[in-house]
Parts: sequence; C-alpha cells; structure tokens
Amino acid sequence: MLLTATLLGLIAALGILDGRLLGVSMIDRPLVMCALTGLVCGNLHEGILIGATLELIFLGNVAIGAVVPPDVVTGSVLATAFSIMSGRGPEAALTIAIPISMLAQTLGVLVRVVNARFGHMADRYAAQGNTRMVAVMHLGGPTLLYFLSGFLPVFFAILLGSAAVTWFLDAIPAFITNGLVVASKILPALGFALLISMMLSSKLMPYLGLGFLIAAYTKLDIIAIALFAVVLQFLNTSQQES
Repeated sequence: MLLTATLLGLIAALGILDGRLLGVSMIDRPLVMCALTGLVCGNLHEGILIGATLELIFLGNVAIGAVVPPDVVTGSVLATAFSIMSGRGPEAALTIAIPISMLAQTLGVLVRVVNARFGHMADRYAAQGNTRMVAVMHLGGPTLLYFLSGFLPVFFAILLGSAAVTWFLDAIPAFITNGLVVASKILPALGFALLISMMLSSKLMPYLGLGFLIAAYTKLDIIAIALFAVVLQFLNTSQQES
C-alpha cells in the first residue's frame, strides 16, 4: 500500500505541476489522471472509463482570472483509486470525485496565497539585481508547494483513508447510488453546456444547431459528430484562405 500511495501521490503531483511548471500539456485532465491511476491500481480499463466520464463532467472546469476551479487532479486520482480498490465501479467514483475536488480546491487557494509572497520577494531581489534569487523564488518555493499540494493529500488519503471511504460507500442507500448512475449520464451534458457557454457566439450557433440535428436524426455518437465537425471546419478554413 505504501508503494501504491507513493506512486499515486507522484501522479497527482505531476498533474498539479502541469500548467504551472511544465507548460499546458493537458496531463492534468481526468482522462489522463484516471488512466494512470487505473494502471497503478491494476485496472487500466476501469481507469479509462472513469476518466472519460469525469472528463465530460469537468469540460467547463477552467480557471478564469483569479477564480480557482475545483481541483480535478486530486478528485480524479482519489475517486478512481477508491473506486477500483472498493470494487464499486464508475458510479462510486462519481459519488466522491466532485466532493473531493471541491475540498481540495481550498488547498489550492491556500497555496496560491502563500505563493504570492514569493512573487513579492522576487520583486525585491530583482530590484537588487540578484537574478539567481529571482529564479529561486520563481522555481523553488512555488514549485515545491505545488508538488506537495498534489502529493501529500493523495498519499495520506490512500495510505490511511481507504477503509473509511469503503465504509462511506457502504453507508450510501441504494436509491442514492441508483440516482448517481442516472446522473452519470446527465452530468456529461452539463459539462458540454458549461464549455459551450464560454465559447458560444452568434457565429457558432449554426454549428451547434447542426450538431443537434445530426445527433437526433443520424444517431451518430459524439466521436463521429466531432470528426464530422473537424472536417467541416477544415473545409471552411480552406475556403476562407483561398
């Protein structure tokens, strides 16, 4: 269990550092985090299934300005790990992923508050012409804090909390679990709605309507419709360039 907790903590730390130190490579998305967690826990297939479900739910989970969104990294890793360890399936992951993400969000806010101090210290070193300490303030303290904010919660939760989570899942009434099964099919639509609400404009409305018509009358799945949209956009772009 110690090795599993360490590996999962490192996965979460990698996800937290993505977009902060490593550039935006999308490693922190639920699809990647859950797949890696499933691999460590010995059930890659279920990890991918859980990741696909959570990815759709958290599609609109984007940091805008000073707003700190729910921590999808910690939520995805812990939800997948506890789901596989308890043998409850993707429904159990959905039960705990969102509360964990919201709880871990507070830790993310705290880390950002502390990191602001390093920025002020870097300003003072820059005024003194000390470029070495500016680099240390940029890469040292904030990187360590982000690493620990990803590693420690997951490490201790896996090491100490699996029995408590199993007890919690056992205590959930069947009608709630069944309701979450239904919700797992509705929440992806909410994720798409959140994403569309941020990017929708009068120019894109025809494409949205076309997508609904294709889905309603052809019964194609999301991947097929997305590929159709890619081809359509490619043709549209080529026509504009010519």
